[in-house]
Amino acid sequence: MTADRPSAFVLVGPTASGKSSVAQRLAEQTDAALVSADSMNIYRGMDIGTAKPPAAERGVVPYYGIDLADPTESFSVGDWLNAVKPAFSQCLEKPAMVAGGTGLYVKCLLAGLDDLPAADEKLRARAEKMSLAELQAEAQNAAPEAYQALSDKENPRRLVRLLETVPTLGKKKGADSACWTKELPAVVGLHVERDVLHKRIAERVDQMYAEGLIEEARGLIPLELSSTAQHAIGYAEAFAVLRNEMTEAQAREKTIIRTRQLAKRQMTWFRHQLNVEWVETRTFQTLEKLAEEVFRVWEKDGAVPLLGV
Repeated sequence: MTADRPSAFVLVGPTASGKSSVAQRLAEQTDAALVSADSMNIYRGMDIGTAKPPAAERGVVPYYGIDLADPTESFSVGDWLNAVKPAFSQCLEKPAMVAGGTGLYVKCLLAGLDDLPAADEKLRARAEKMSLAELQAEAQNAAPEAYQALSDKENPRRLVRLLETVPTLGKKKGADSACWTKELPAVVGLHVERDVLHKRIAERVDQMYAEGLIEEARGLIPLELSSTAQHAIGYAEAFAVLRNEMTEAQAREKTIIRTRQLAKRQMTWFRHQLNVEWVETRTFQTLEKLAEEVFRVWEKDGAVPLLGV
């Protein structure tokens, strides 16, 4: 904690970069609270396809940001900030650790979002009836610069939230909330060489299918899923398998491609929207050594103040 503001050690990186494992190791070693900044980990019952940390790991240290909503519900970045606030207000003796790949969550945690409007229920109801392509077109027209900055343009919830920042739909206007404009303090990021990252992504997708992704998706079918849950990477493909629209091999391959695309968008976001001090993962042969380096940089720079909570 700073004198008048909560603070945290923050770690970002693309999907499958190892950030969650590093943060878990450091949280265990320092007995710190751990906050997941992942927009898909918020959904209950969507565990395998989101690579959610196992329940056994979550029982070792205080965890926040996971299992916050049913997959039938809409959930905003403001909802996430409110949900993780106790991690910083209840753990005053030491900074919490934040790890995730959802850049917007991290940015608004650092800079705040006081100027963002409340959820527009009429817009959200209309969006539920729109295709992904229609949502993308409307978001790009309404706020082209903000649209290009999105790390996940295939996430309907983020597209809707972007539209909610525009006073009048159809008028070109950049999102001007606090979390888009403030100069940000430095956070630590994990950089993984592309071929290594692609290999990890393929292995992760294989593991998801081996652990029962198809059956997990089958259990979600009776629910009236939100648009975000329906189109989630891995689940959309699993639903297609269950509808006999593609084979499991085709679904696996498409999931790998979409995950690679997500990782690329995440890195673009981090480089242009955050102030990141990168740690080259290839330099460290073990998780322990990588965790030591991340903690060294954290200690050197100090915990960053959080204006979003």
